[in-house]
Amino acid sequence: MSKVIFTPWKELSALQAVRTQFYPPPTYEGPDKRSRACATVAVWKLRGNLPHPVEATALLTDAILHDDARKNSIFSIRATYSAAFCRFVTGLVDSKLHGQRKTMFQRAIDLGLPASFVELRHEATHRELPSLTVLRNAAQRSLEWLWDSYWVKIDLNAGFAAAGTVDGVDDEPIKAATRACLAQVAGEAGVSEPPRKKRRVQILSSVGTQLVSVCKGSGRGSAVVSGVLLEDSILVPAGRRLGTSLDDEFAKWDYFLQVITDGCPGFLTALAEALVDALVFTGSATKDNARCEGSYMWLDHILSSSQWVSRRRLLSFAYVRSACEQNSNHWTDMLKERIGNEDNDISGIPGSQAGQLEKDEIAPQSLHTGTNDDLENLKNMGWEVIDTWDSRPLGIYRSVAAQVQHIRAMHIQSIPMWTGKGNNYAYLVTDEPTKQSVIIDPANPPEVAPVLRSQIKDGKIDLTAIVNTHHHWDHAGGNDEMLKIFGKLSVIGGEKCQSVTRTPAHRETFKIGERISVTALHTPCHTQDSICYFMQDGEDRAVFTGDTLFIGGCGRFFEGTAPEMHKALNETLASLPDDTKVFPGHEYTKSNVKFCLAVSQSEPIKKLEAFAEQNRQTQGKFTIGDEKLHNVFMRVNDPEIQKKTGKTNPVEVMAALREMKNAM
Repeated sequence: MSKVIFTPWKELSALQAVRTQFYPPPTYEGPDKRSRACATVAVWKLRGNLPHPVEATALLTDAILHDDARKNSIFSIRATYSAAFCRFVTGLVDSKLHGQRKTMFQRAIDLGLPASFVELRHEATHRELPSLTVLRNAAQRSLEWLWDSYWVKIDLNAGFAAAGTVDGVDDEPIKAATRACLAQVAGEAGVSEPPRKKRRVQILSSVGTQLVSVCKGSGRGSAVVSGVLLEDSILVPAGRRLGTSLDDEFAKWDYFLQVITDGCPGFLTALAEALVDALVFTGSATKDNARCEGSYMWLDHILSSSQWVSRRRLLSFAYVRSACEQNSNHWTDMLKERIGNEDNDISGIPGSQAGQLEKDEIAPQSLHTGTNDDLENLKNMGWEVIDTWDSRPLGIYRSVAAQVQHIRAMHIQSIPMWTGKGNNYAYLVTDEPTKQSVIIDPANPPEVAPVLRSQIKDGKIDLTAIVNTHHHWDHAGGNDEMLKIFGKLSVIGGEKCQSVTRTPAHRETFKIGERISVTALHTPCHTQDSICYFMQDGEDRAVFTGDTLFIGGCGRFFEGTAPEMHKALNETLASLPDDTKVFPGHEYTKSNVKFCLAVSQSEPIKKLEAFAEQNRQTQGKFTIGDEKLHNVFMRVNDPEIQKKTGKTNPVEVMAALREMKNAM
């Protein structure tokens, strides 16, 4: 006898339409319809018999749509994410709902749900709310899992409407794709002697970017890629002897793993989970097990080394803690002690030091315990005390004499140069807690120096370095004069930059002050020494692109080729988080958008045109995600752009676009 299933939608096409609104195709450039999809699901909920995956998708999406600190408090955003995530997980694994005598972890394993989801649900329900970074990653991973486990199947199985019938994902195709990528780096990872070092870095970067696509292509992608790295003895060599150092392996693979992490932040948590699984589920996890020792050493390296300091904030330790607590052995006991009681983070990540309270300041005695220690703890996390009263409720009791207010640690000031001619920008970047600053491309000292002198005099900045994006005179030509004015400063840039003292390697990181992490990204083409600088402080991200990437355009290929610019834009810069703000070296947006409109009449380009008409300056107003939509040089795989150029190969499309732009 056939089973009748009543659904809240009349036709399957209605469910498919909602799916498209939740998960628009990559080529979609219309308005965001996710809020409409959430409203539709709310109506279906009233009708009853709504499948749990549909409701969970709506709740998680709604949480993302409310992730706006300008309208909602950070606490309410975290609470909204937590509620949506907990309901998603509980609806799948709660034995009381499904009448099965299994633990939540067992249910999760049966469904192919990451075990870390169960522990993160427990943490959000019974402990402190997880950090916003962890919750955002969890929401994204959850939506990816729902896509793989429910939404892709509705076309094949219209009867898949009852909650709890989610199947696992076939891992074999993902494993095959991962191994095909890794085969490209076989024999290259250990090569460090010139002249093959540059080639090795290029290969690792390219393959890492490919694996980012594998990770993002499936909700199980990150977990499967991590598993292959361990199963195939890539991170921990087969036959390794107990007590042998892994320093060579760290040197070989750190950069590669960081490329994947930067492109897919959830990968780092998946890798940590795979490593701890190797400690927990190994049959003989004894003290003399060399393979377990290797897995532990990798975990310890990620948790404590300076190479991973800027990325550790992406980690969630919920599953790691739970696994260690429930499976005691020599290695898990060591790991549990190593993690300690940190909350989704590891000590050793530098925090801002706001300084000591002046003795005559009035401490807010009504803050929690009413002690100065509370205020000091907040100050050490980037907060400060100001003597003004604000009537807005903060969720805590406050003293009339003192208020705790969050400050932004990374401050970026644009300094226009040669306006109306070259339309250049210099940028002053300051770590506010320490006041340490760098000046980027101060090519015209008469316009830049007065700004810096004023701020130095007022004690607002401590200028430490000049940073150059490339050697051209309108970017690095003012270095010598700046050094005469401001004395001894480091000059960071390409080898041909004026008075350069340091040339960072590709993806080498350094700090500005205590909080701003800087990653140098080599992007040769406009010049062979072109370097973009990706800067991050917490949730604030920016990239300074010189003449490599402009808003709606790119630099001329003076010293390079189309393949190099394609790699620079569509691999190196495109792999940055989509919310990274773009700060180019020139204000060329109006001319760039004119060219873009000649190639494509897409809605994002029209929006860029409208903005450029109303605003003289566009630097920092658009992100990498925006550039992927309105910059035709970053749409070389778009059929519309390919048709316009008459080419299909992305590199040939890039070359054709540049020739067309040069001819304008």
